[in-house]
Amino acid sequence: MDSSFAIPAQHNAHTTSRLPDAQDMTRHLNRLAKHREANALKELYKYMAVPGMITMAGGIPHPEVFPFETISATIYQYNAFPLNPPRTPEKEKKSLLSWLFPSKAESPTVSFTIPKYASGATNPLTIELSTSLQYQSATGPPALPLFLREYVSKVYKPAYADWDVLINVGATDGWGKICAMLLEVGDAILVEEWTYPGAENTFVPYEVERVPIKMDGEGLLPGHLEDVLGNWDEETRGKRRPHVLYTIPTGQNPTGATMQAERKQEIYKICQKYDVVICEDEPYYCLYTGEWTPKDTKHERSIVAQRQIEAEMKEGSEGNQAFIDALPPSFLAFDTDGRVIRMDTFSKTSAPGSRLGWITSSPLFIERLTRATEATTQAPSGFATALTASMIQQWGFEGYIRWLRGIKALYNMRKTWLCDIFQEVFHLEFNESSSLFPERSRTVTCYSKRTQNAWDEKTGKRSRALVTFIPPTGIPADTSIAGMFIFLGVHFKEHPDYHALSQQGEDATLTLTKKLWELLADNLVLFAPGWGFDAGGEHAIGGKGFGYYRLAFSVATHKEFHDGITRFSEVLHQFFRIK
Repeated sequence: MDSSFAIPAQHNAHTTSRLPDAQDMTRHLNRLAKHREANALKELYKYMAVPGMITMAGGIPHPEVFPFETISATIYQYNAFPLNPPRTPEKEKKSLLSWLFPSKAESPTVSFTIPKYASGATNPLTIELSTSLQYQSATGPPALPLFLREYVSKVYKPAYADWDVLINVGATDGWGKICAMLLEVGDAILVEEWTYPGAENTFVPYEVERVPIKMDGEGLLPGHLEDVLGNWDEETRGKRRPHVLYTIPTGQNPTGATMQAERKQEIYKICQKYDVVICEDEPYYCLYTGEWTPKDTKHERSIVAQRQIEAEMKEGSEGNQAFIDALPPSFLAFDTDGRVIRMDTFSKTSAPGSRLGWITSSPLFIERLTRATEATTQAPSGFATALTASMIQQWGFEGYIRWLRGIKALYNMRKTWLCDIFQEVFHLEFNESSSLFPERSRTVTCYSKRTQNAWDEKTGKRSRALVTFIPPTGIPADTSIAGMFIFLGVHFKEHPDYHALSQQGEDATLTLTKKLWELLADNLVLFAPGWGFDAGGEHAIGGKGFGYYRLAFSVATHKEFHDGITRFSEVLHQFFRIK
């Protein structure tokens, strides 16, 4: 057992003298993590990099036998995507860039080649195949962590001094190692009432109990979190109070909810009070899209919001800084203890097949995760790290931020496509709140445009609501939600068979949710069914009589969106027997 948990030299974290160091969180480590030892052979790698060192210690293959002499790549320039793309494409083509850049010659690209041996190879930041494709330390090639530390420092601004980063084989790999570090068999874990099933699949084998926390349009409800932790009876529950919280604060999957600064501070203080580690999963952090304004609608923005939008449209460092300033602060920005473990990924901003991400946390957690990496994945793919690091070196920090801004604009455009098509296909009515989504959630309810569902003068409403969702319009006003999804709630309590099914003892909502999903699939429209995201328990978002589906606006073309939502409307009319 490595009882000292000494931090290796390469893990000396970014330090800021004005900030406190992280507190000792050893009490949160499980038995497995406490007994991990450093890999003695891996410790030799830092000596192998010393100039002039004659290395006969490692059983490593000679680079000459690597069949790759060079690797070349052609990538987009950092400003390839416009900051204000058109609301509707003029002509649908197979490639999105084909209409962003009408001529192939106009598509801004840059090429680079990674050699097996590079001149100036004594510089540890040099990227060459002889080292990138060799066995590596768990921390990866120095160039990538160096950039990530700069990025974290400037964008997330951690509130303690000795934080560090550790690259991994994507966020799923990172989360698996975090669970293997913190959770004991039979523990309980705090999750959002609707959550990502892939994250659950990681901890389910530990026989861990999910403890769902209610949400609103801004994510976790502090009052319910306080209630659950404050009233936890270990004797009654048969297990210790949860000490781990898993949350997706930005573009929450599947709801799209985004947690703002004040809410995060409330959550953090509660986690301090009850000594909970916050695991912040942020794959959609930079996809913080703008608000959706319905067509032919004039939207009055505050002066501050308008200035922010104008600033974000500027090229250069001023626009980059405006983009950073508009992002919701990370939990790291409020973390004075070192109790936050943040997971990031290149999957949504570069390519998911690269299987590359990183964790930002305290020295203790980073060191223990490093030991776990040495014993499992060892290091991310040398191809992935070499190409990604070269891409970032080509762009630089400012260029990478501009790339993220273009990605944000692209997904904002696609979100607008989908919402505009909903407006075209359905009659939409905006509500400040609804029984489907709780307070702080402006919603849209969709009604049929057919005459049978016309306005009822006696009741002052339309006869049958079909669907309700939270549009990307801002929670609260003048802010935006994020991610790739719209979370739909179908009003199954309005279905002709709903009450009969309930009287027969069936779960009418689940039965109708599955039947509609199957009918949509038969009509070649595929939504992600809500039951896969349901963490159980009593819901604040949703409830009896509503069935849920997650719609992604990330991949389909404009025409496919139109065809899909049109079919969805037709299937709904058939299913609800509306003529």
